Amino acid sequence: MHDGSPAAVEAIAPSALDLPPPLIDDLPMWPARPLPHVPVPGESAAALWRFEPGLMLVLAAAALAYAVALAAARRRGRPSHGPWRAVAFFGGLAAVTTALAGPLDAYNDESFLVHMLQHLVLMQLAAPLLVLGRPVHLIVQALPPRRLVGVLRATVGHRWLRRTLDVVCHPVTVAVLWNVSLGLWHVPRFYEAALADPLIHDLEHALFFAPSLLFWWIVIDPLPAHHRASPHAAFGMAFANCMGGGLVAAALLFSPRVLYPTYLAAEAAGRPWGLDPLADQRLGGVVMWLTGALFFGTMFRAIWPSRRTVPALVVGTGG
Repeated sequence: MHDGSPAAVEAIAPSALDLPPPLIDDLPMWPARPLPHVPVPGESAAALWRFEPGLMLVLAAAALAYAVALAAARRRGRPSHGPWRAVAFFGGLAAVTTALAGPLDAYNDESFLVHMLQHLVLMQLAAPLLVLGRPVHLIVQALPPRRLVGVLRATVGHRWLRRTLDVVCHPVTVAVLWNVSLGLWHVPRFYEAALADPLIHDLEHALFFAPSLLFWWIVIDPLPAHHRASPHAAFGMAFANCMGGGLVAAALLFSPRVLYPTYLAAEAAGRPWGLDPLADQRLGGVVMWLTGALFFGTMFRAIWPSRRTVPALVVGTGG
């Protein structure tokens, strides 16, 4: 475990990275944030889990609100909200917990691969599971008619808000947000800042997670329904996201040097496994590439039959 001191990082980074002087001069060396819950030999694996009160409060509130809304909707005899949707939603919350409070968070300043897997769990597992749970639809079903009318008037009753939602939920906007966030946070300056500062790290996760929720929201089951992406738009977004991720993965895979000094400092202080930082970075690029291809293939397989068989049932935006 490295001590995260600025001197340790600065001493090892320039020679190991072998970057041209302008890039080194432009790259501030942040100390990696300490992770006191990383286990030592003989310590229980439970030490890898750190349940921060703020995160746990948000997740518990989301779970409680969903459960209360589900019970209220059933009491009101509203259209059935299948049990599998509740399983999907709570599975999404479990995935968020695993990504942000478990081993993937414990080792994200020790291994680029682990950090990348943390982001994949948030973007490609937790986000679609939460959307499949249809929490907004459930709240609409749970509210009494008079209260529902009041909520709608106070929100989407405003024209400016409807127009804002139309822009934010447009497929082009969603694809741009996804890819800009993905590319920006892999720039060494911002990546290192996120490792060094917990608040910036939380911001990074939020800017990964929000576009992912938007993407799956307009692909799977948005409300209002006119925000649903057409098959052509969904295919275009998936392709753009795959290409954007592929470019980042290629940069990671084919770089002749380690791009993030924190992982060099981790190696100098003794890594918890024998994988050297460059191999770790390249393995992360391979996994990102493969998961991107799998993501695109899955989206293509899911979208193509709907385009052939039920085109009249899909209301498109941007397609």
